[in-house]
Formats: sequence, structure tokens, C-alpha cells
Amino acid sequence: MTDLYVDIETFSPTELTTSNVYRYTEDPGFLILMAAWAYDDEPVQVAIGESAIRQRIPGLAAAGVRRVAYNATFERVCFSRMLGFPTGTYWAPEEWHDPMSVAGERGYPRKLAYLAQALGGELKDEAGTALINFFCKPNRYGKRNLPEDHPEKWAQFVAYCGQDVETLRSVDRALGDFPTETERQAYFADQRINDRGIEIDLDMARAAQEAAEDNRMVQELEISWKTGVENPGSGPQMLAWLRSRGVSVPNLRAETVEQLLEGTRDPTVKRVLELRQELALVASKKYTAALSSVSEDGRLRGQFQFFGAHTGRWSGRGVQLHNLPRAAFKSDLPDPDDAARDIATQTMLAILDLKMGLGADALTLKKVLRAMFVGPFGVGDYASIEARIIAWLAGEQWAMDAFAAKRDIYSETAERMSTPGNRLTRAQGKVAVLALGYNGGPPSLRAMGAEGTDAELQVLVDKWRRANPAIVGLWAEMHEAFRTGGAVGERLTIEKDEHDRQLLLPSGRAIVYHDVKWEWVTTQYGTKRQQASFADPGRPGARARTYGGRLSENATQAVARDVLAEALIRMHEAGLRVVGHVHDEVLVEDGSVEEVRRLMTEPPEWAAGMPIDGEVFRCARYRKG
Repeated sequence: MTDLYVDIETFSPTELTTSNVYRYTEDPGFLILMAAWAYDDEPVQVAIGESAIRQRIPGLAAAGVRRVAYNATFERVCFSRMLGFPTGTYWAPEEWHDPMSVAGERGYPRKLAYLAQALGGELKDEAGTALINFFCKPNRYGKRNLPEDHPEKWAQFVAYCGQDVETLRSVDRALGDFPTETERQAYFADQRINDRGIEIDLDMARAAQEAAEDNRMVQELEISWKTGVENPGSGPQMLAWLRSRGVSVPNLRAETVEQLLEGTRDPTVKRVLELRQELALVASKKYTAALSSVSEDGRLRGQFQFFGAHTGRWSGRGVQLHNLPRAAFKSDLPDPDDAARDIATQTMLAILDLKMGLGADALTLKKVLRAMFVGPFGVGDYASIEARIIAWLAGEQWAMDAFAAKRDIYSETAERMSTPGNRLTRAQGKVAVLALGYNGGPPSLRAMGAEGTDAELQVLVDKWRRANPAIVGLWAEMHEAFRTGGAVGERLTIEKDEHDRQLLLPSGRAIVYHDVKWEWVTTQYGTKRQQASFADPGRPGARARTYGGRLSENATQAVARDVLAEALIRMHEAGLRVVGHVHDEVLVEDGSVEEVRRLMTEPPEWAAGMPIDGEVFRCARYRKG
């Protein structure tokens, strides 16, 4: 098969950083300015303008060609627009290859400049950023800077585009292909989901954006009236006002303000801090993000980043479905079905108020945010997926037996942690399960809502560890194998290659840790121990520390991601329209509840004995179950 390496430079009046490539290409002013390309080992060529691109790259749409582009979604969607594909229809991702995704699989930085440096290949010319800003975006008059008006800069830009193809070819050959065929298919599934998009209620989003702006104006006016501060959004001005009231704090971050709210007795300070928190709420920003990114057909595309995390988990883009507020309406009705209908009614009444121009406060805007996404959906949610997987990886048999028998793991854990004179509640068992699976201590319990002194919480930590000896053993095995290499239980292996490590997963892929180093550190208890660190692929030049518990967390989350990835592939093969997924949750526009649940919970071939389970429900608008 012939490899066609290609890189393009484009222009659009739409700002790419605040929208996405789908919306960007829908702008009537969108143009592909040039394309640089090379077949296999042939010299790089550059074609200027869309007409020349069509004529001079005859193999662009030919069969038997593997089209290689860095962040291939961009080239694929841009060429789709140039070739006249209608909105919502795009070039098949199976005809493209993306080394950026493979870089993530191999544990490297995703940004091309940093990747090229890490691989020791052709370096990307970073001076091109200024040229991109000059030729690819409107100038201050809202017009294009034309090549004929700036011939010297344009020549530099053409050379820059050609150099990008040299860098692309270099890194592609250094990286190789996806580590497994399943990973390739998972990438294709991701691209189809991003291309399909998810429908949003445009009228509701516009009304919510208006309400948020009205709220902001009222809140800022009240802050100014109470404080005399000219700009309530100014951190220094607000900090100075707080000092005038006898309150000295280093910053106005959300957690700092929360602590102040708990401790202050000054009613004016308290009210101002509450208003400040409301101004900082992200819910209103998400409505704006949706409206700036939605396509002509009312669907929001490009919301998911394949291999966005080091473990392989997806991350969110744009509106960030992975980070939606959890606030929701409540119901006191005892029957679950009645309660669900009551909550749906409250949600729809709030949306109706918005559409009628009656507005909504900041909390209500948070509560209805999920309902902006319109189905109907089948929403599938994996049950306690991380607790199930770490028990499976560690061989914690009592927990796997409890899951297999569909017993409540939180009650079972509480029972195993109890002693005759001290019976634990299900709530305590739940906090312990959620907080302690990765070598957490009292701070981890507090993060999940537990209360008590360090000594009191440490008692719970010790009881949980005694109840889960196999999981505790997993942490120690992970730590030792990361140092020396070797098997970790029956399902994991760490391969050591000088300063690199590969944590081999049951699915056949690996989490890769580059440039591993060990150093002696002093613990909070005054003892010395060795701690590992590795080159952080998400923060080039930085290092990330790790230990047995965190490595166990990495493995657990990676396996959970692999379970989800194979479910997404199965759903595509079954003809279902997946439109979104959020860690342990899948949104499907069609298919029966039974079919979605069956495809979700079918264990992969490599996961024999894994106690996967989940629930699916139908809803007209997105909501939590």
C-alpha cells in the first residue's frame, strides 16, 4: 500500500480554538490555502489553492492509498468540505492514519514539536506559529492577509508547510502502527462518534446563555455596590477589599473561597463570596461553548479526544461532557419510576421558563445543563467498574464472588470491616471502596466525604486493608515490578527496557512510561523510601511521580477503558448510533435497553471471569441515572 503523507494550511473566519474543525470548515469563508505532500520516500511537493490540490494530488482519493496526517481528523474533515461532502458526512476514517494517536499509545507527547524532539527525528519549525496567525486568521480588519501582498512571508509559509511533511514522515516511521488491531478499530469508533455528533437544544442553549449573562450583570452590580470595587472580576481588587475587612487570603480559587465561606461571620463578606462563586460557575460557559461549536444541523461534534490520558482513557473537548456539573433536581417520591418522572417534569418546567424568557439562577442553569443534549437516548452505565476490575486484577476472590452473586459491594465491604463491638454502615463501606483501592489514606477518605481525625480515619484504612489483602498485595507487587520488571499477579506484567517500562495489559496493549528514575525520599512519617518518576507525556519537560498504588490505579483505569473501547466497537458492528461516552457511561441514539446492555456487558475475550455489569435506561434528554 502506498503512503501519502499530507499536511494542509487553511483559512477560516471562525476561530478554531473556540469551536472545532467541523464548525470551522462550515464557515462560508473557509479555504484550504495549500497542501504539502509526499508519496512514500518521494520528495515533498506543495500545491497552492484548492484547484491545484485537486489537480496535483491525483492519488488523494484513490484506492490503495494510506493517507497519513498528524491529527488526521483535521485534514480528513477539511478535505471532506473541499470535496463537497454535505454537513454531517465525512471521509471515512478507515482511509486515514493518525500518528498523533499512536504517539499517545506509545507514551509520548502528542504535540508534534515535542514528539519529534523525543524521537530524535526531523524537528518541527516552531516559527511557523506566527505565520499561521498571519495567514490563517483574519487580520484586525477582518480580512485575509493575501500572499501577493506579503510575498516574502508567504514563501516562508510554503516552506514551513513542506517541512511539516518531513517531520510527519519521520515520526510516523519511528512510531510504527497501532499496537493492536483492536486499538485501530477503537480509533475508528472514536472518529465515527465525533463525526456523528450529539444533538443539542439550540433554543434552550441560547436562552440559558442570555440568562447567565443577565445573572452576571446583576451579580457584578451587587458586588460593586457592596464593596465599591470597580471590577468584580479583578482578583487583586477583590483581595484588597477582603483585606480591608480583615480577611487575608492568598488567592480566590474555588477551594479557598469555600473555606472562607465556612469560617466567616461577616454577612457582607459571606454574600460577596457567594456572588463571586456564582460568577465563577462553569455551567454558563458550557452553554457558550456549545453554541460556538455546534454545526449547521444542530449537532455538536468533535467532543472526544482519543487516548487523551496516559492510561488510554478518552478526554473531553469543547463542552467537556466528561466534566459536567453533577447538580440535578431531586424528588422525594418513594417509587423510582415516579421520582424519575417528577425530576423530568421539574427539568422541563425550568427549560420552558428559560425559553419563555423568564431566566434562571446559576444553580438552575447547572441542574438543566445535561438536558441540553437531546435524544432519545439509551444511557448505559457500568456498575462499580473500577472496584470490579481491581478485584479481578488482584484476584480478590471474596469481592469477585460478591459481584458475581450481585450482592451489594458496599454493604459487603462494611460487613467485612466490622467487628463485634463496631458495626460499620453501608455508607462507610461505600466511602471505603471509593477511596481506598489505590493505597489511599485518611486524605482520600476525606475527599470522599468522610469525617474524623487522622487517627480515627486510619482505623478505617487499616480495616479496609485487612479485608482486601490481595489488593494490598497488588500495590507491593506493582512497586517491585516497576523497579525490576516481572509479572504482577496472573494478569499484568511490567517489562523493563533500560529506563523505560511497559505495563502490559490483558487486552494486549501497554501503558508506556519513559525515562524512569528512582530517588530516595523522606515520607511524612520520617522514614526513607525509594520513589519512581517518569517523563510526563502530558507536560513535556515535567516529571510525574508514581508508586504501587498509583500504578494499580493506572492499570485499573486502563482496563476499564479497554472494556469500554471494545463495547463501542461491538455497538458499531451491531449498527447502533453511539453519540457519546463519559468514562463509565455510553449514550446511544437507538437500540433497545436489552441490546445496549448486552453489548456493554459482554466480557472481551481476554477478560475471562471479569464480573462486568451495568444498567441501561431510556430518556428523552440526557440525565444521570
